[in-house]
Amino acid sequence: MATKHMTGAVRAFALFCVLVFAAPMVFAAGSQEQQVKTQGPVELTIATWTSNPDQIALLNSFVQGFAQSKGIEIKANFESIPFAEYNTKISLELQGKNGPDLFWVLETAAPAFIQSGMLAKLDDAMKAYDPSDISSDALELWTNKGSVYAIPFSTSPFFVLYNKDLFAKAGLETPEQYAAEGNWTWDTFKMASKKIKDTTGVWGYQTVDGQGYDARVLHNLAPIIRSFGGDFWTEDGQILINSPESVAAVQLFHDMVYQDGSVVPPGNQSDFFAGNAAMTVGQISRISKLNDASFAWGIAPMPAGPKGESPVIGQAAIGASANGNNVALASELVAYMTNKDSVAAMSGIWPPARKSVLESEAFLTSNKSVTKEQMANAVAASIKTGRVLPSHVKYPQIEVESRMIFDKLWQSDADVSAILDEIAAVYAKYIK
Repeated sequence: MATKHMTGAVRAFALFCVLVFAAPMVFAAGSQEQQVKTQGPVELTIATWTSNPDQIALLNSFVQGFAQSKGIEIKANFESIPFAEYNTKISLELQGKNGPDLFWVLETAAPAFIQSGMLAKLDDAMKAYDPSDISSDALELWTNKGSVYAIPFSTSPFFVLYNKDLFAKAGLETPEQYAAEGNWTWDTFKMASKKIKDTTGVWGYQTVDGQGYDARVLHNLAPIIRSFGGDFWTEDGQILINSPESVAAVQLFHDMVYQDGSVVPPGNQSDFFAGNAAMTVGQISRISKLNDASFAWGIAPMPAGPKGESPVIGQAAIGASANGNNVALASELVAYMTNKDSVAAMSGIWPPARKSVLESEAFLTSNKSVTKEQMANAVAASIKTGRVLPSHVKYPQIEVESRMIFDKLWQSDADVSAILDEIAAVYAKYIK
């Protein structure tokens, strides 16, 4: 398994080096002066990592609303890139002439994309849409030297999705009940996962999107590590991935996989949404996958550790390519797609960064499949206490090199502490 991942990782590393070191720093200069074609509809390509048709239709409705406000026609071509390969593919596309005009950006890669010059400045485009309503904390990651380069459309916490039927069969209270009693901890999570596997034969837990051993290894481990008092690294450059707290947290998860046998292991495709696991970690945007579920389900906050709860915020922004054919128009469209009305319309899928929407009563009832109480407890409350994953201008290299070492964890006899020491050494190479 490690050899397979290493081959892909080395290839990805080479591609990312193109982004970080070879991208021209002059992309932003001159492109803003290009003029929009006046004959026929303007074609704009928008890259995302969602392929959900309802979500794409919603995004396209914003495009058409913007076109109507401008008195022009726009034909939007949506390019859906799988999450696991998104950063690599989008960075390569942006090197050429036919890259997307607008594209989603992950929080971890934000500094690298900004430094590369691939993102257009959005300051002027934002002025018409009350930029002061956007949380300054949410904008911080996307701002450099006073200018905004992408606007967050989603500040979405991860939470626990669970199968009520399997908890009942195992004779357990639900995660929401444990949480209400103040007993929803990682120890309870571990106990419940094992009991469900032992009594029903069904896996107790599937990692986020089934990618917790590779593409989403940080999403998988961050809530546990941080709730134990550890972290990967800090903004001031401290490396904490091999701290005693981080080691204890990763050991707990490793024990669930290899001692308890309660977690869907690497290489196994068992899916929570098909009823093959009792719990997974998801976001509001994943709820639609349960529309036709054959089981009763619920959502609960992430479990607490010795240092309390520490949910992970998945923050995503949208930006305009500084090297596109219609930079000014694309920049205005980014601002329109993140204005108050647009954000309100998608808040039931992607929790907003706009204060007026997030603090509204309408937000708590914005998703028909989620109760007001669940939205308040598992989403709104987690937005207030959660943190985004760490980011760094060298994150592409950090991700590729460290993932090859993370792969070593997924063996039953892995020395967790020694492997985290190796990962810490990779972090130290880049984080100053």
